[in-house]
Amino acid sequence: MIAYKMMGLISLSVLFLSATCMGSGQNATAPSTPKVQQHTAKPLSCDEKLMQLVCSCPNFSTPFNKKTMHAEIAEKRQNGVYAIRLYAKEHGANSESTQGWLLLDTKNRCLKDITNDPDTPTLLRYDKAKYEDYVTNCLGIKSTAAQHERAEKLLSQLPMLSLPLEYSYDFIMDMGGTVTPDKALMPLLKTYVDAETDLSNCHVAQLPAVDGYRLLLICGNNAVGEGRFFLCSIDKQGKLTENLLIYTAQTILWKGKEENSFLHFKVNKGGQIMLNKTIVHNEKEVVINKKNIQFRRGIFYSISD
Repeated sequence: MIAYKMMGLISLSVLFLSATCMGSGQNATAPSTPKVQQHTAKPLSCDEKLMQLVCSCPNFSTPFNKKTMHAEIAEKRQNGVYAIRLYAKEHGANSESTQGWLLLDTKNRCLKDITNDPDTPTLLRYDKAKYEDYVTNCLGIKSTAAQHERAEKLLSQLPMLSLPLEYSYDFIMDMGGTVTPDKALMPLLKTYVDAETDLSNCHVAQLPAVDGYRLLLICGNNAVGEGRFFLCSIDKQGKLTENLLIYTAQTILWKGKEENSFLHFKVNKGGQIMLNKTIVHNEKEVVINKKNIQFRRGIFYSISD
């Protein structure tokens, strides 16, 4: 009898527990997934990028806290040089304290610390990517690395003309061996010539290098369609060191009369260039001016008039 009652109690307990579990399972609310808030990174200001450039230099030393230091362009000087002021914002309205001075030389791609001694500055080793970003996007100076890449792409497309190379009015618009450049490279070519030269129908070639400088022959036109040719010296970075107008045609006043004139040029080996200013008078070519040019180390030197 006692055993029977015990069995009954156990059965009731099991039923009670089962009902409780079933109830809790039905009434339970599924856990909600927390919403993740996505924060868009705020773009850095140019002054912040400048400070990042400074802090990227492993040999930049200062007794002040770099985390609270700020940087700004204090002065733009000649030849692409910028004076940079390092400062901290102190307590109080418009209160700042200068903590250092740097010079950013974009022409020579160097960053110098002149805080302790302007006469013997410390040449800082910066992160190249941060330098390119700041100089390109904040100062508006085209990256020399990008220009080098475009120049190499241009040169890879151009045929090499052999020397000596001679050109006269008799062969106008018949400069053999030149090619039409890729339109994507036209902005680069425009930096190599002057504003008077129209490159919409230009032809280009290269000549043998002299002293490590590449020589480009760019054949364009002037406003009235006459030929206008430049010999351009390009350094290893793809930057123009100097250009020389070696062919043009125009009407000039000579001995009281209007005559058609043009430049007759000849480029010899070793960077020797002859320019003869010529007119057509009584159906004959008359040289009215001679000039000899010597190309050395990226510069065209006049050796006689």
